[in-house]
Amino acid sequence: MDDAIPLPMFPLSSVVFPVTGVPLHVFEPRYKRLISDLSRTPPYFGVVLITRGSEVGGGDVRSDVGTMVRISEKAQLGEGRWLVLAVGEKRIRIRTWLPDDPYPLALVEEIAERAWGPESDEWLRSLEKKLRYCLLLYGEISLSNSVSQNIVLSSVPEEALWQMCALAPISMLDQQRLLVAPDPPARADLLDKLLSEAISFFEAQLSL
Repeated sequence: MDDAIPLPMFPLSSVVFPVTGVPLHVFEPRYKRLISDLSRTPPYFGVVLITRGSEVGGGDVRSDVGTMVRISEKAQLGEGRWLVLAVGEKRIRIRTWLPDDPYPLALVEEIAERAWGPESDEWLRSLEKKLRYCLLLYGEISLSNSVSQNIVLSSVPEEALWQMCALAPISMLDQQRLLVAPDPPARADLLDKLLSEAISFFEAQLSL
């Protein structure tokens, strides 16, 4: 059975993970129409990373794995612009892109998630410790207040892992690799490697 569904899409130059939020300032006419249309239908749309090109004007190259998000809050500004807070709910894979009408549309399918086994507690303790240290170093380099002491993670292991993926000071392409990872153990292993690389880089910068 084909379980692909049509979904409005909002390509971005950033990655949105499940259970994490993203604020959007919607000003382009086609996306203002999207938000307006979702006022009359279930407030769900898809977000995918733009790997080449711009968010404005079209003609971009997009990833084929993204996240279905739900509008949590929104406020209309002047000239039809919107401030929107969207929260990631589940991963999706693009089956095919449909003609813009007038905003991007795609046939998407949900990516099944696997529950994390009893090894998750040890993984999470190790990753949280490494993430806090990485953010501390990043705060020193960027001369900004580190958020490492303000982390409050979900008690659900799979959700806590997504939150750490979103907090990690890594590139958008590496964040996309985390989103695409097939299951929590593979995602935790990749995040561990990416944090180690970031820590080595930040320590080298601070030693100069």
